[in-house]
Amino acid sequence: MQKTISIAGGTGFIGRHLSKELLKDGYKVLISSRNPDRVRDEFKNFEIFKWNPLTEDFPAEIIERSDVVLNFIGENISKRWTEDVKRKLRESRIISTRKIVNSFSRVDSKGKLFISASAIGIYGSKRDELLDENSSLGDDFLAQLCKDWEAEAGKAEQYGVRVAILRIGIVLGKNGGFLARLYPLFKLGLGGKIGDGRAWMSWIHIDDLARVVKFGVENENFSGVYNVVSPNPVTNEEFTKIFAKVLKRPAILPVPVFALKILFGKELTEIALTSSIRVKPARLLEAGFEFKYPEIELALRDLFKK
Repeated sequence: MQKTISIAGGTGFIGRHLSKELLKDGYKVLISSRNPDRVRDEFKNFEIFKWNPLTEDFPAEIIERSDVVLNFIGENISKRWTEDVKRKLRESRIISTRKIVNSFSRVDSKGKLFISASAIGIYGSKRDELLDENSSLGDDFLAQLCKDWEAEAGKAEQYGVRVAILRIGIVLGKNGGFLARLYPLFKLGLGGKIGDGRAWMSWIHIDDLARVVKFGVENENFSGVYNVVSPNPVTNEEFTKIFAKVLKRPAILPVPVFALKILFGKELTEIALTSSIRVKPARLLEAGFEFKYPEIELALRDLFKK
């Protein structure tokens, strides 16, 4: 029987890709938007429903109709972390997740699956330590945000909902996210390692992220916390060399950390832009998930083959 999947955050960088891949695979996909008319042309093959995640509970009738609810709502973290920005980062994740969980409580939700995003930033910067789902968690702003986000999502279990948390690494895709900011610089030959280049980067191709979601939707034992990253993290220096090689451009100008602090502020630079988080997807591998793009060069060549 065709499964119905509703996506909170289905018009963002990750949600947009997910929704189209799920539709292609035969699922019925419902997408939330604060302004459905604005996105209707792009998403004309989807059912779009109106929802303001900061002021309204997720529509209960959408919960009733859905076998699976995906939560991929969250403000972009890559901006200077003023107190106002930090408040918005928290509200966009915590309040929206709370609104979804509230709606699970209003209908018969037993047996439904709730897949909620989180991030590997929950571990904090651990230099060369190899981290799995049982590793200790960090205590900086981003780690605390992720802990609170996951705790909010976990409350859905009391209503008979099966909950899966995806701790997502750096998502590699062409039309947004990490690479959209780097590509123009590297294309001009202005790319370079950050600082000493030794910080670890745990990443995933956006197609593999979509495949993880589909794997979860079809696997009745999929629950709990999963690290959603390639099994092969790379250092920033390795990434820089391979990305430049794929684009056939030089990458000889290192980016000084002090310059990032001037542009983005000390806290964002130290916690997110220069952190070293070396993560393995232990539970996904144990569950039998097979990555299509396990190596960074394979992933980048796929994304930039044209």
